[in-house]
Amino acid sequence: MNILITGGHSGMGLELSKMVLDRGYKLGLIVRSESRKKDAERLFTGENLPDMFVADLGKRNEIESVAGAISKKWDKLDGLFNNAGVLLDKLYTSDYGNELQLEINAISPYLLTKALKPLLDKAESPFIVNTVTSGLDKKKTIDISSFKQPEKFTKLTGSYVDSKLTFLLLMNNLSKDWDNARIVNVDPGAIKTKMTAGDGMPFWLKPIRNLFFKSPQEGAKRLYEAAFEKYLSDSGIYVSSGKIRSLDMEISEAEIKELLS
Repeated sequence: MNILITGGHSGMGLELSKMVLDRGYKLGLIVRSESRKKDAERLFTGENLPDMFVADLGKRNEIESVAGAISKKWDKLDGLFNNAGVLLDKLYTSDYGNELQLEINAISPYLLTKALKPLLDKAESPFIVNTVTSGLDKKKTIDISSFKQPEKFTKLTGSYVDSKLTFLLLMNNLSKDWDNARIVNVDPGAIKTKMTAGDGMPFWLKPIRNLFFKSPQEGAKRLYEAAFEKYLSDSGIYVSSGKIRSLDMEISEAEIKELLS
C-alpha cells in the first residue's frame, strides 16, 4: 500500500509515520521546503524509507504541482492522511485574501484531496483520514464570509475551530459522490505537540495542556485506527472521543464556490 501523510515529520504526524512504516507500507510525506525535506530525511533510518515531496500547501499552485509529482512517482494512492495544520496567535491573511488558518487547515487539504482523486481512484479501497478537532458537532451554522475575513480574532475557539469545521464539511460533501473512497474525520483529542505549546494556545490553557494533554502517540493511534482498524464501512463521518458524532449541517455548493473564490 502507498500511504501519503501531510504534517508527517513532526509531533503526532511523525508518530503516525512510524506506525505506517512499521506495518511495511510505502510512505510518502509532503514537506514545505527543501530544508524541511533534509530535516525530515534525518528522522528515518532503515530500508523502508519514505518518499519526500516538496510543496507549500498554503500556495494553491504548488498543490497541483505536488499532486503531479506524486502521480509520476506512484501508480496509485491507497491512503491519504490530511494531518498538517496551523494554530495561529493572531489574524494573518493568505495570498488569496482569506484568514490563514482557513486557507491552510481547510481549503488546502480539500484541494489536495481533489487533486489526488485520480490516483486514489486507482486503489481498490482507498481511504482519506482527516485530522480535525473536538466540539464540531455542537456547531449549528457556518458563515463563509466571516470565516474568510473575520472581524474579530479569537485564539483556538475562533478561527481555528471555524477552519476545522469548514474542512470537515468540505470532506463530508466530497464523500457523497465518492463511492469507492472512505472518508473519516477524526478528532485525535488534546495532544501535547509543538502546536499546542505555541503562541496560538490561550494562556489559560497552557497549564492544563502540560498536565492533562495526551502524548503524540495517543493521537496518532486514533488516526491509525480510523484508517486500518475501525469505521471500515463508514464514510463522511466525524469521530470524536472514540464515537461517531452526528452533525446538523452541511456545506452547500454555493458556499463552496464562495469559499474558493
